[in-house]
Amino acid sequence: MRTGLHPPLHALLGRFESIGDNCEFGLVQRYCGVENLGLLRFSASKVDDLIHALDSDFELYGQGDDLFVYPHASNYLFCRSHRYVFEYNTGHPAGSDDPAAVLKRESRKVAYLKRRFLEDLRLGEKILLRKAGADEGPDAVAALLRAVRRHGSCELLSVRAGEGGPRLRRHEGGWLEGRVERFAPYDQVASVDLPPWLDLCRRTAALVDGFPMVDRPASHRPPINLLSGFSGRPRRHRPDPDAEQTVFGPLVDLQPLDRKAVHALTCWVWVPRAYRGEAISAAIGDRRLRSREADLGLRDQWQKLHVTATLPDDHRRLRVGLVARGPGAGAFWSAGWRFEENPEPDAAPRPPLAARLMIRG
Repeated sequence: MRTGLHPPLHALLGRFESIGDNCEFGLVQRYCGVENLGLLRFSASKVDDLIHALDSDFELYGQGDDLFVYPHASNYLFCRSHRYVFEYNTGHPAGSDDPAAVLKRESRKVAYLKRRFLEDLRLGEKILLRKAGADEGPDAVAALLRAVRRHGSCELLSVRAGEGGPRLRRHEGGWLEGRVERFAPYDQVASVDLPPWLDLCRRTAALVDGFPMVDRPASHRPPINLLSGFSGRPRRHRPDPDAEQTVFGPLVDLQPLDRKAVHALTCWVWVPRAYRGEAISAAIGDRRLRSREADLGLRDQWQKLHVTATLPDDHRRLRVGLVARGPGAGAFWSAGWRFEENPEPDAAPRPPLAARLMIRG
């Protein structure tokens, strides 16, 4: 088990709890295999409303007729608080369930998470992370810190987007002030730029634990390719002509691997013009956090596929590789396979010209 400056990502990110202003950091945790329960993890919240909620012990949140469920423009049911104006996606597509039943479940969930959050505040062990809105200046952060410290001694990390200046510092007001290059757009929040967030979390944990890492890059061990035997020359794959789906790739022994860590499979594929299949995708068993399938509109050129996933607890071995869907598809090629403990798909360069000539030859 890694310790000190090199903890597993799931242990590192488990120390943080998001308190808004939207769900971006909650998705950072999810993409790293961390699914901690959190009252505000996926909620949109204004800082003034959050301060009011902390000052009132969230007393009115979820009480009486505070919550209501409505169909959002995203075609999902959203849950919103009248009194604190917190809002989050319930995960239920609009029309898939009775809104009254969804509201009842969300009310129970909010009641439980509220009790748990207040207890975590009293324990003072979490690093509370606030993705700062555009209007959240030092006065707002100072007021938020006072509201947090009314409950306990949790650290508060206020994160802003932009370039230049230190990535992390302790503000004279007592909170931690961090920076990432950019936030995901509010209407494309799933497009998280993950590496800067992970770097910031490593720096923050190191600073809180007393390691002097604020002004130099946070070091971490490079991942090891667990499929190095598949990383060389191009491989030709011919799907079963009578099967709806054909899987290519080895069975990987999971025993020495960290089941809680996110693993990534990345590879390049070459889809000939004659290929007639319906889809080509990377696969880690049937598990998936993020992925990119082949674009079948791109022919006779290399394109990179990936999938990230956590590993199942109840398997000794797992098939890792490529899935081709559609009968009578014909052959395609792959190269540069990497399977590694990493929440971010590998940025390996495209195969060399020699690989292209081998295919065309």
